[in-house]
Amino acid sequence: MKIILILFLSFSAIGFSSFARSPLIVTSDIDNFWDAFDRLHNAKTRKDSVQIMDVLYLGKASNGFKKLIKARHLTAEKYIAQIGRYPEYWKSVRENTTSIEGYRSEIEDQIELYGQALKNFKAPKICFAIGILSTGGTVRDGWLLIGTEMVASDSTTVREGMNGWLKHTLPKKPMILEFTAHEMVHTQQRFGPGVVWGHLNHRLLTMTIMEGAADFIAEKVTGTSINVGMYAYGYEHEEQIWKEFSQEMYGNNYSKWLYNGNNSKDRPADLGYFIGYRICESYYNNAADKEKALNKILKTNNFRKFLKKSGYGYKFNKS
Repeated sequence: MKIILILFLSFSAIGFSSFARSPLIVTSDIDNFWDAFDRLHNAKTRKDSVQIMDVLYLGKASNGFKKLIKARHLTAEKYIAQIGRYPEYWKSVRENTTSIEGYRSEIEDQIELYGQALKNFKAPKICFAIGILSTGGTVRDGWLLIGTEMVASDSTTVREGMNGWLKHTLPKKPMILEFTAHEMVHTQQRFGPGVVWGHLNHRLLTMTIMEGAADFIAEKVTGTSINVGMYAYGYEHEEQIWKEFSQEMYGNNYSKWLYNGNNSKDRPADLGYFIGYRICESYYNNAADKEKALNKILKTNNFRKFLKKSGYGYKFNKS
């Protein structure tokens, strides 16, 4: 019996290790997109183009891509519109999007790091698909969903005709690993009653801390960040940003702070990420038990209390 138990535990350990190192990473939607893209040359009318995209791309969606389609309201019409709007961009980003398989080992490394740092970490299913330049990444139902056409951009991709937000947001070097690290944190966050309460009563603070937590934990565990450029501005204007944010943080309007893209004219968009990061960093630095603090940052559901315990903002109140 003892020998059987030892063998069982050994095989169990191997199984868990294999699961951790071999996550489900789906890339088939990328191939389907480019197949549909190439066939657009045969289209005689716009209606034909829409049908090609609908049948050969959206119609062949993987389970993960189906969730991205629903989350971002993707339609064949929207794809044809974006391809027609920025034709040279799609051609120039193509090669980078087809190289995702080369990142598999590094993504597995990230999963292993998170497994070591976070309590009860569960490796997410990951889907790389081609979107419509509207999202770098999001999560749904345990899936980590990446808009590969955005995160695979580099300095050679053609940005002609794009708005200021896209020109600034599209990376100058591929940020595949930065986005998987950030979104992987979101797949682990708890969406319990506290989050619901926070969204109903102080949505800005709730969402800011949740996004900041993803940035902070990703940087702490994997050394990556999706917001390096914007944070430089944040540090330079931190007191001013905090004082403005603190006047609005208990409200539900986040349009000035998160996901505000091209609507932010005089400063970088999404500065809520920076404030959320700094709140989480302050909480972590003030904690005696760093491991426990990291998991508290991940799972917090009481955002007013978390802000108070972080101590962030007190230094500005004294000035």
